[in-house]
Amino acid sequence: MVALVPEPANTIHPGLPAEDLPAEDLSTGHGLDRRVALVANTSWYLYNFRLPLIRELKASGYDVHLIAPEDPYSAQLREEGFHHHPWLIKRQSINPLLELQALLDLVRLYSQIRPKLVHHFTLKACLYGTLAAKGAHVPHVINAVTGLGHFFLAERKRSRLLRKFAKIPYRAVFSARRSTVVFQNAADQELLVQMGLVRSSQTSVIRGSGVDLERFQPRSEPRHFHQPARLLFPSRLIREKGVIQLLTALERLHRRGLGFELWIAGELDDGNRSTLLNDEHKALLNHPCVRVLGHVSDMVALYDDVDIVVLPSYREGLSKALIEAAAMQKPIITSDVPGCRDVVDHGISGLLVPPRDSRALALAMELLLHQPDLARTFGLAARSKVAKEFAVELVNQRTLAAYKELLST
Repeated sequence: MVALVPEPANTIHPGLPAEDLPAEDLSTGHGLDRRVALVANTSWYLYNFRLPLIRELKASGYDVHLIAPEDPYSAQLREEGFHHHPWLIKRQSINPLLELQALLDLVRLYSQIRPKLVHHFTLKACLYGTLAAKGAHVPHVINAVTGLGHFFLAERKRSRLLRKFAKIPYRAVFSARRSTVVFQNAADQELLVQMGLVRSSQTSVIRGSGVDLERFQPRSEPRHFHQPARLLFPSRLIREKGVIQLLTALERLHRRGLGFELWIAGELDDGNRSTLLNDEHKALLNHPCVRVLGHVSDMVALYDDVDIVVLPSYREGLSKALIEAAAMQKPIITSDVPGCRDVVDHGISGLLVPPRDSRALALAMELLLHQPDLARTFGLAARSKVAKEFAVELVNQRTLAAYKELLST
């Protein structure tokens, strides 16, 4: 079985096998005690959600290594000067041989890099990473639960059955002696403690990945809605983001003759079982009130160019899109669920609606479309809230404090 894992490539000293490298050769002069690895199931995640933390770690003297599958963002991480190590894992795979390959590949990487601490993001990385850390004798593990996702949200019989059997390995991983589990919201923390998957004493809450308030700030003071008004849905096109309910709400308002456009900044996610079906995607593409923008690289300019942000998600770890929208002083309509209500104070900085309720969603959209002054008041309060609670500096300080505490033991 071991033959499934290719021999490690030594990109730092091509003439030496990885196991013969001295400790200092993989570092920047700080030695093993400050060597850390951040692990995710996509390089896209590390680049888009954790880049400020990675930069801060490097600036603070940590020897930072990034482990994730090769994708277009891997090169961008390398261009930033970071060590990027490709991980052989398939997001959707449940093939036992491929899963064993992913686990053994991670053991290989940890044995090669020899980090003092590994920080895992997403559930699969937490599961395999903690097992690999034990096999490679990594002393400290942070498992970041960035959201419960499809695995915990899906209600199909197959998903419920998988959850039942998966509780055993997840309990073993999250309760492992070397593991600290970090949640993005208190509701997820409470749920997994109640399920018996982790002991409360091993958990903490660090609220998201933060937002750069200097980058995400309005470029001009909004005075009036565009004509027609512009609503933005900033998310991947998967069911758990509430896109089906949004389309139904849109139809209600369209039939009533309200003038507006819905802009969608997101793509289909073929690696997610919850991605939209072809006919559902076509319905969005063909709707006269909808503009599907696909992937948008300059979200600051996009937020600045719309009037209202709508994200009727079923559940989030902590929505980065909503935090960025709030920083851009946009009024928000979102679901009254963990990870969304943490960002929005109902009636103060936006509106919360029941999840999966297209009628309530339509009513909230109609209210703000008719009340632009109220929407602007919400936007001002939204930016004030994120400045106090979600500034990237605050989040990074808490994360670095956790690193320092663990590495001092």
